[in-house]
Amino acid sequence: MEKILRPVTGDLEVLFYGNGRRTSHCKLLPPPPYIHEPSKIGSYAVVGNGAHVCISVNGRGTYFLDTAGHTWNKAGDWTLPFHGKVEYVPELKLWFGLSANAQHLIAADLSTTDSQPQPVNSWKLFQPLEEWIEHKDAQLVNLGSGRFCVARFFIHDFDFVEQDDSPRDCIVLTGLEVIPRVLNGKVKLEMIPHKSMRHTTLPVYGNSVDLVF
Repeated sequence: MEKILRPVTGDLEVLFYGNGRRTSHCKLLPPPPYIHEPSKIGSYAVVGNGAHVCISVNGRGTYFLDTAGHTWNKAGDWTLPFHGKVEYVPELKLWFGLSANAQHLIAADLSTTDSQPQPVNSWKLFQPLEEWIEHKDAQLVNLGSGRFCVARFFIHDFDFVEQDDSPRDCIVLTGLEVIPRVLNGKVKLEMIPHKSMRHTTLPVYGNSVDLVF
């Protein structure tokens, strides 16, 4: 699924594998009913044990795709409290994603969507230096069992080498873990930040990192 859907075919497909054959093939799916001009998907998630794909578009609302019948329904004019891909963690029975400015990891319950879901937890993430410019959407990678990797993409210019004053692309990978704690008889979630690693590249050499997974 493309992040920006257009009123033409080819932007939304489903991949089938097997069915008695060791091959895979793609099938075009109908676009969401709001598609009359290019629109950017703000966030998306799989809900209902895979029965629906949920997408949110700022200014238009939230829609559900029935993965069996390939039909769309509008949930409401509200949007999910996330930005980008949202991941379900069965051990915690919650969905996790990044905030719009990638400053927080957010948890919310998407098991019922009669109204706009509200965050049940929010944790502050890695704070970049002021001179770093974030130039791509951050990515959240689900490592399983409440463990995540957050990838953020920056441009900076403080690591110049001799005879070269080109700005650098910088990707920062941060490991996170969300675990339940019992406090005063109540279960609360705690985020444990792990090591952050920085990888710097020169875009002029064509070796910049665009995607993590």
